[in-house]
Amino acid sequence: MSAWHMAAVFPAIPWEGTSLIDDPALLTGVVLNGAHGIYDVHTDAGVFRCTLRGKLKKAFARVQSQNTQVVAKGRKLNEYQLRRAEREREKNSKPAPEPENPIQSRLSAGDHVKFRKLDQSTGLIEEILPRQSELSRLDAGSTERKAIPQTLLANLDQVIIVLSVAQPEPHFAFLDRYLVICEAAQLRSIICLNKADLPHSSRVEEAADLYAKLDYPIVWSSAHTGQGIEDLRAILKDRTTLFTGPSGVGKSSLVNAIEPEMAIRTGMISEATGKGRHTTTGSQLYPLSSGGWLADSAGIRALAAWDVLPEDLPHCFVEFRPYLGECVFNDCNHIDEEGCAIIQAVEDDVIDKHRYRSYVRIYHGDER
Repeated sequence: MSAWHMAAVFPAIPWEGTSLIDDPALLTGVVLNGAHGIYDVHTDAGVFRCTLRGKLKKAFARVQSQNTQVVAKGRKLNEYQLRRAEREREKNSKPAPEPENPIQSRLSAGDHVKFRKLDQSTGLIEEILPRQSELSRLDAGSTERKAIPQTLLANLDQVIIVLSVAQPEPHFAFLDRYLVICEAAQLRSIICLNKADLPHSSRVEEAADLYAKLDYPIVWSSAHTGQGIEDLRAILKDRTTLFTGPSGVGKSSLVNAIEPEMAIRTGMISEATGKGRHTTTGSQLYPLSSGGWLADSAGIRALAAWDVLPEDLPHCFVEFRPYLGECVFNDCNHIDEEGCAIIQAVEDDVIDKHRYRSYVRIYHGDER
């Protein structure tokens, strides 16, 4: 399992002993946010502040306990080393049996739930509906590492990655790392090249052509001129979308152009510092007036620092896929091995050299 991954489709989690799916007394809603066991749930009847029924809490605690695995003790390892240590541990141990009724270990923004209304503003969550997808990472400490999946967002449909064409200059190695994360999670990626009204170098146009040939949708946008705003609204409509990118690229201005005053009113996206700032410590969904949801996550700021497992990485570069399995050696890492079909494709200019360099950097855990 990669550090960021697509979840299996989970079964619904009913209160023990009862099927609640057809209970007319229950309301269905989507979790907007949550902290300390309290969740804001959006419904057609408004937003309710809900807690979990006691037996669901116990089920969550049991799964969390079962998922806890100590990976390393006594010394601080980087994430790449941790993944290798975990793989070695798995090779030398018998796999744990699958639970009869697997469930996610926590409720997250984007989860769909059924709850019993207690009054005009509160409710009790009775059932968690099947999760179609999730964006998650392995949550880890520093000296005692525990491989616990941490879901940032559930039921996410797509990710819009925003870069500016200038001021600041686009960092395409950074974009490649984000695309790898999205490919690992099997999420649709859209590349938004913002501040398109500014003069920019020819390499931006060349890069846009490259990513378009790899079937990544490209949107050129400008909050100043309005370019691309309607295109973005159409992409967002009726979908749950993570809107992300490095600081300074104009995310707040774009969000406010798409949904006036949303970013300012909610504090959704901040570009006040070099690393960005968030007003919440978890994830949050915001409803769009045209339909759909815009997702924000405090944890997404560190997205680019999380490694996909080396054996999964080649599949996350879409142009590598036709050559996988064509190398002379079955265990080829596509770094410096003889008879590597991917290296040959790079030398033949079939695979872009810059993209290949991004692959090598990510493989070696280089976050530049």
